[in-house]
Amino acid sequence: MQGIRGSISPPTLSPIEVLGIHARDEAERRRYAEAWVRAMREDVVQVLAFQRAYDEAGRGLYPGQLLIDPTRVPKPEPKTPDLQSGDRLLFFTRTDCARCDALLARLLRRLDRLAGIDLYPVGLKPGDEPAVRDWAAEYNIQPDWVSGRRVT
Repeated sequence: MQGIRGSISPPTLSPIEVLGIHARDEAERRRYAEAWVRAMREDVVQVLAFQRAYDEAGRGLYPGQLLIDPTRVPKPEPKTPDLQSGDRLLFFTRTDCARCDALLARLLRRLDRLAGIDLYPVGLKPGDEPAVRDWAAEYNIQPDWVSGRRVT
């Protein structure tokens, strides 16, 4: 840890990690990596065993009681709508994505409440205007939306 490693690394960096970072060859790096994986796995096993013991002790000492009273947790404030009337969206979508299709349909239904939507269909060849028109027709994108720049 003398030198650059000590000045740029967190103080919690383990000796195994330092040795692995500065291994002299791939075989040595692999040995340190495997030792680190074994150490971390053992730690996780021990942490989970303690958590199970903790949970069991809590159920035994305080049967039927919750650790946190949900009635005392503050209610979230009403969220403002994600989309405001002056927003213009940039929507990148794959042409072979059912979830993207469903989201695009929902956005187009809200077009009257937005400043506009700029669509970027990923998967179409650049400059392939007929493919873009066919794709737009699938979503019933109106020519007046495009000419009015509500949809680009």
